[in-house]
Amino acid sequence: MKTLAIVGGVVGIVISLFCQLFAIIDDSYTFGNIGFLGVISGIIAIIGANLMKRNKKYASFLLFLSCVTGIIAISYFYILPSLLTVISLVLLIKSK
Repeated sequence: MKTLAIVGGVVGIVISLFCQLFAIIDDSYTFGNIGFLGVISGIIAIIGANLMKRNKKYASFLLFLSCVTGIIAISYFYILPSLLTVISLVLLIKSK
C-alpha cells in the first residue's frame, strides 16, 4: 500500500517535470496547465503515504487531495500516478 502510493507520487513528480521540460504543457497559470501543481501533488502523495501507519484518516485525505489536484494540474498526463494513488487509497480504506 505504502509503496504503491510512494511510486505514484514519484511518477507524478517525474511526469510533471517531464511535461514542463519538453513544453508539453505550458506554465501559463490557467486551469489544466499548472505544471508545478503536479509536482506539489506528487509531494503530497508521498507525504500521505508516509502517514498511512500513524493517521489513516489524514493520509486518506492527502491521497485523495493529491489525485484531484494532479488531475486539475496536468489533466490526462496525471492519470497513471492518480490511478496508483487511488488503488493505494482504496486498499487503505478497506484495511480500516
